[in-house]
Amino acid sequence: MLRHLRSSPVYLRWGLLFSASAMAAVLVAAGLWVYARVGHAARTVTQGQAIGIAYSARRTLKMVGETNASVLHEVLDELAVQGLRYVEVLGPDPSLVAMAGKQAPENTWSSASNLSPAATIAFGPDGSSARIIFRAPEGQGAANRPLGQVAQPGSADHPQFGKQLLLEVDSAESHALAWRARVTLVVSLLATLVLLGISAVFWRISRNAEKASAQLEHDRQLKVLGQMSAVLGHEIKNPLASLKGHIQLLLEKLSPDHAGRKGAEVVLRETMRLEELSRQVLEFARTGAVERESVDPAAVVQTAIENVGGADIHFHAGSIPATWLLDSARMEEVLVNLLRNAREASSTGQPVDVALNVPADRHLVMEVRDRGEGIAPGEEERVFEPFYTRKAKGTGLGLALARLIVEGHGGTMSARNHPEGGAVFSVRLPPPT
Repeated sequence: MLRHLRSSPVYLRWGLLFSASAMAAVLVAAGLWVYARVGHAARTVTQGQAIGIAYSARRTLKMVGETNASVLHEVLDELAVQGLRYVEVLGPDPSLVAMAGKQAPENTWSSASNLSPAATIAFGPDGSSARIIFRAPEGQGAANRPLGQVAQPGSADHPQFGKQLLLEVDSAESHALAWRARVTLVVSLLATLVLLGISAVFWRISRNAEKASAQLEHDRQLKVLGQMSAVLGHEIKNPLASLKGHIQLLLEKLSPDHAGRKGAEVVLRETMRLEELSRQVLEFARTGAVERESVDPAAVVQTAIENVGGADIHFHAGSIPATWLLDSARMEEVLVNLLRNAREASSTGQPVDVALNVPADRHLVMEVRDRGEGIAPGEEERVFEPFYTRKAKGTGLGLALARLIVEGHGGTMSARNHPEGGAVFSVRLPPPT
């Protein structure tokens, strides 16, 4: 199994993709986990600083004994270095008694949570700021009571005699923690994107290398096949010519009612079929360059239609130039092959369509459409392979030879199914240079 994995590019590609995806998931998860944990730590640090600042402010107000704006400004100036940004005192109504500093918008804060029965705290978006509200009762001993502890009814410290103290605090340490958490998360996301990008590049390189290797192997096989076809074609051609000649002489001597005449005609017919096969094999093996000249592309198509007897062939010519550089004889051979195939594939009485046009990319496009069953899914490229055919008496060389001729012109040949049924074979020839 391990040896198979090592030798298969497909398994290697999927292994690379799986590994990269797993590492990317770990990086993202680690970044999110760090961000969440640091956010929790930032809230804890901010809460501790806010409580400490609240105790200090409360103690100062108790010592001064007043809660006017001037006193609050002094408290703000004293505790600003610790992070105090805003302070206000509310009466029992609650109505504003005094304030100092710049208050943050109300939508800055999350929902308040209880620190104790008489104190609440709310945090900013990243946990580095907080707003704490608690009772600040007046009277002897109030400064020594723990934060948020509710005084006994009837005592001087009872909330009905006290005021609410609101403070807004920014923690520089929490800001630094939150910033580091954001940086860590961003770095994790960037690393994930880079990792996935590198994986995609290697995936593409591997795919292209596999396709190139497959194409080289295919070309090697075609080369060997061409050499073998050339040898076989030459070796078969001469005996077939001799056999054909003798059979024709024999038929000339046999009377129409002779018992052996029918068998001789069968031999002649099969000999001619083998001769045609030999010709196609030699054509396929031939690698000579096409001889292009300026010809009328519409005339080339019309000649091919006439060669196959075009009563049932509909020719549609769009806006095309009067001349194009083509090897007219070999291009006619391509079209004759396509037209014959289309006629054989179409149902009886159904027309064959031939279209000729020049689209926006300035290529000359020839299309032949039949009215048959179409091409089986996944065989759009296989139909051009040598010796591949679904015909009972086909050689499988016609389309392979046609594609070689088109490629000799620098063009491409493809096949597809038409949305309304049947197959469409397209020839695209580049503009003259």
